[in-house]
Amino acid sequence: MDSYKWKSGRSSSGHMIMWTKGKKNIKNKIISINYKFRLSYLCFIGGFLLKPYPNKLISLLFLSCGSVTYIPSTTKHYAFKITQFKNTLFKINLKGDHTHITNPSMVIDYSFFLIKDLPKNQPVSLLEILPNKGIQYVRSSGSFSKILKMDSRISTSLIKLPSGVKKIFSTYSLGSVGSVALPENKKCLNNSAGFYKKFGKKSQVRGVAMNPVDHPHGGRAKSVKYQRTPWGKTTKYK
Repeated sequence: MDSYKWKSGRSSSGHMIMWTKGKKNIKNKIISINYKFRLSYLCFIGGFLLKPYPNKLISLLFLSCGSVTYIPSTTKHYAFKITQFKNTLFKINLKGDHTHITNPSMVIDYSFFLIKDLPKNQPVSLLEILPNKGIQYVRSSGSFSKILKMDSRISTSLIKLPSGVKKIFSTYSLGSVGSVALPENKKCLNNSAGFYKKFGKKSQVRGVAMNPVDHPHGGRAKSVKYQRTPWGKTTKYK
């Protein structure tokens, strides 16, 4: 009789998705968020999904081409909103694919812009520093930044981030109007030891606090040259 393989904390492919040492009924389902959304199809927001552990609100987007994707939400998103990526580099034919809108400005409320189309000295969020790099800045709940200067000759803009740091971005990168959704996230405080356990995350023991038989970092004088996994594989250059 074959021994039963313990699958707690592992995905269907067998990869470890969370650290666990016992029975776990609730597992985190990984939802991929599209941080490189640049499609110019007509779309609408069909609903919202809350990721409880990071407290992020994401929008479910249905495109006219038949695709469905998840995008990060801002304060300008609401259910059943007809929107589109306002791309000034290409002309969009709204009459194609059996779509005819008599007055697009009365129906479409643009939610996705290039940085050169965003207003100055107003809250903006979900920024990418270079085109097709992906949104990497101003992604946490309730955060926003402001555009201070913009130079169309060299296609750069100076943006003040939530940390106060001023950084240069390309004007052909992505951006959104308004702050990131859920500004009430700042009121959620970790006041108890079981705060993160309610979201399905178990507490971890550091490797240097273990014995040598339990972890490569355990025992001796806590001299760790570089990090290793509990199974002894290196995590260097990853």
